[in-house]
Amino acid sequence: MNQPEQLREFPFPHRDGLDPLPEFAELRHSAPVVRVRMPSGDTAWLVTRHADVRRVLADPCFSRARATRGSGPRYARTTTLPDSILAADPPDHSRLRRLVAPALGGRRAETMRGAIALLADELLTDLERRPTPADAVAGFTRPLPLTVICDLLGTPRVDGDRLDAWNDALRSLTAMPDAEVTAAVDDMTGYLARLVAAKRAHPGDDLLSALIAARDAGDRLSQDELISFCVVLLAGGYGTTADRLAGLIHLLLDQPDRYDLLVREPRRIPDAVEELLRYAQATVGANLRVTTGTVTLSGVEIAEGEAVIALTSSANHDEDVHPAPDLLDLTRAAPAHLAFGHGAHFCVGAQLARVQLQEALAALARRLPTLRAAGSPEWKRGQITRSPRTLPVRW
Repeated sequence: MNQPEQLREFPFPHRDGLDPLPEFAELRHSAPVVRVRMPSGDTAWLVTRHADVRRVLADPCFSRARATRGSGPRYARTTTLPDSILAADPPDHSRLRRLVAPALGGRRAETMRGAIALLADELLTDLERRPTPADAVAGFTRPLPLTVICDLLGTPRVDGDRLDAWNDALRSLTAMPDAEVTAAVDDMTGYLARLVAAKRAHPGDDLLSALIAARDAGDRLSQDELISFCVVLLAGGYGTTADRLAGLIHLLLDQPDRYDLLVREPRRIPDAVEELLRYAQATVGANLRVTTGTVTLSGVEIAEGEAVIALTSSANHDEDVHPAPDLLDLTRAAPAHLAFGHGAHFCVGAQLARVQLQEALAALARRLPTLRAAGSPEWKRGQITRSPRTLPVRW
């Protein structure tokens, strides 16, 4: 009698920190395409090698729409946003990206660099007034991207705490019950619908007003697409950036010579940001696709309609692509990593995230050259990314 297939539960058990996970290296070497059980209870093929991950993210045979709409396999059984740019395949995705890219592209991000640098300085001035040890998450890594996204969207800064709470719900896998996640999404979309109505009546010099006015050959974003895109901006533009900034600072202070190098040689910061993004084992889920036909990855045949998880955190440590991948080397040239994705769904706000990370580290190195960790961080658990919830520091 055949024994039932023994599935590994994914994500793997939580470990504090962002250093390389041994499970990923083991799978890359011995089982680069392996079946796992997701938090929803559905099964998926976990893909860990760089070449396979790139293919899953770029090949139209792997559908994002089928992973978010209909009755197919899901990563988690919580509310999805079917009108979101993250939930679409071309040509719908291409249309949405054309409409939003000019309002969020590299040129706009660079025009914001000076204001972001000024904001980082203001936050560090406030942080320096606090007794040490101080929490760098509460005083710096959370308010910096939260203020940027509020100002960018045209959302009142005083609503930042509400947006932060909703973001935690959006990023939950097992951190809170599904009903609470659904309620938070409903609250947030209701808030954003009211904000969109206000911006339609009284446009401002902000991204949401620009998105309302955006057109492509007579087409424009629908109301649901507008709201979904705002949710994506909050979850990605704020949530991911805040988590990554806290994680990058943790990695720098975990071995103080890393931070001291950037203090001595701030010109290295842009390349160092890319190396930190490559190294950090921050993503434990997401990048789910569903196959539109039978495909083969690393000799494993995957049937039509099956789920595939493209694990970018593992791909960024693939020995065939990155020499000494488990070494965090801030002196190496900026590596070509997959931290912002690949293919059609490459993060549309990647340059804005880069600008924030670069200016945040530059401000820290300039203003707090003696910055050190002052105890162990508390880590977020049960979310789609691994990051510090608190980051005690002294100087």
